Amino acid sequence: MQRKVLENLYNQGGFTLFAISDEEALPTEALQKFALALNAGARFVVIDFTGKRPLEGNAPIQAGDLSKKILTAEDINHISSSDTNITITGTNALPTSDSEFRTLYHNIKSLEKIAPQVIGIISTEQVENVGLLVSMARLLMMHVTPMSMKSAASFIEDVKEAQKIEILWLSKERPARRAYPKASKAIRRNAKATKEAFALDFQKNPEELAKVVKKLHKVSILVKNPLDGFPRIIRNLFPLLLIAVIIAPFLFVTDIDRSDSNLRDRIQERNQLSVAPSFEYTFDGVENIQRIARYAIGRFDAIITNDKMIKNYVAKTLEDNGFGVTAWEKGSLNIPPKGTTLRFSRPDEIKRPASADTIGAAWKYWTSVISDSIAYITEFYHETATATQRKHNGIDVASRQGARILAPYGAKAWTSRDERGGVIIALVRKQDVILFMHCDKLLYLNGQEVMPGDPIATVGTTGHTTGPHAHIVTGLVSKKGKKRIGNVRYDVIDPIKWFYKFKPTSK
Repeated sequence: MQRKVLENLYNQGGFTLFAISDEEALPTEALQKFALALNAGARFVVIDFTGKRPLEGNAPIQAGDLSKKILTAEDINHISSSDTNITITGTNALPTSDSEFRTLYHNIKSLEKIAPQVIGIISTEQVENVGLLVSMARLLMMHVTPMSMKSAASFIEDVKEAQKIEILWLSKERPARRAYPKASKAIRRNAKATKEAFALDFQKNPEELAKVVKKLHKVSILVKNPLDGFPRIIRNLFPLLLIAVIIAPFLFVTDIDRSDSNLRDRIQERNQLSVAPSFEYTFDGVENIQRIARYAIGRFDAIITNDKMIKNYVAKTLEDNGFGVTAWEKGSLNIPPKGTTLRFSRPDEIKRPASADTIGAAWKYWTSVISDSIAYITEFYHETATATQRKHNGIDVASRQGARILAPYGAKAWTSRDERGGVIIALVRKQDVILFMHCDKLLYLNGQEVMPGDPIATVGTTGHTTGPHAHIVTGLVSKKGKKRIGNVRYDVIDPIKWFYKFKPTSK
């Protein structure tokens, strides 16, 4: 079926240009046999656009008329009334304006009704005004001899339209690439057909050459008019296939190789500091002692503090540093002036819970994913609500507004937003997922691969919050999971249990 359609398109007509140097004799007999074979033995139409060839025109019109006036139905009937082959000659045949080009194009299409395959003869010395004519052709045949090699190559080099259409170079010799780069490139497009055509010898086997030209015509037709069937299916489905390739990375959870972070090893640094019996902190004139006290107690004993603990610890710290309990009081807070340095020691007056040793490593891990040296946990995970605590599906890490959240491992990023959690970013691997909620700014987009230690977002107060912090949720990936982020379903797990299940490192 496709072959029949292609044959039908070919028989609807085509325009072939035959270029030859003025210095060469026109192989008239071979050209006529070629034209006859190209039209399957039916009569042919040959138009001489050079005005210099010794061809005898037998048409009632001149070649120059084709670009000056539209042929009427009466003109076409008059031309076709003869049973002989038609040769149109004359001077000033090339179109010199867009209007003349359109007129010529219309007339050639009309002539194709008489002989489907119309052949035009041009000179390789004709460079001016020939471009429009060349753009009409489906194929440009270059008759080349050693004497006309440079002329033919220069023609292609100078006429940009000749560089865009199919070219059949009828010579074994090719122009030098350095001297004629554009011509050389244009000729190479049909190198196989050129080799086959040259082997036939145009003057001795014009009929066989017509078969090669017919193949090239059909190739040109297929390029411009893809047929129904498998090629068209591929063409129609290509946009969908392209979209599928683009979104595929977003649809499948992947893991990437771990690699060393470019950032400093914050967990190792925290581990070294937390075993020290004390640390010093220099205030900036804005920070209050109560906040540093919450950080200090959590750092030393992995305890979530209450107001009573903080009050007693602040009083003890001020006394240990030689200041009164009411020093720098501003309301319920103590705010030392800029440059004041205080030493914070292990809170021996606070009873250390038995769980401190169990969750200490996890505490250090989760506070280390925030690039804030005084980040601390304010609430743990609570699977169910009790009389003294609410249900809480993650842990809260308090931090200064705008502190960067660092990726604890390499994964794929997913983002979301809702009323309660605010701006959310998740890191998804094959087995697990971590979500950071209440973010201020996102530094990654959906589907992007994140490397360990990369900043992925900043701490904020979006959603339902009482202050800047990161609400961290951990989950195990499951096809039947109750929660979902992007295309990933998961079941929530206590971040402390997650830590000991996956035993993450600083890399």
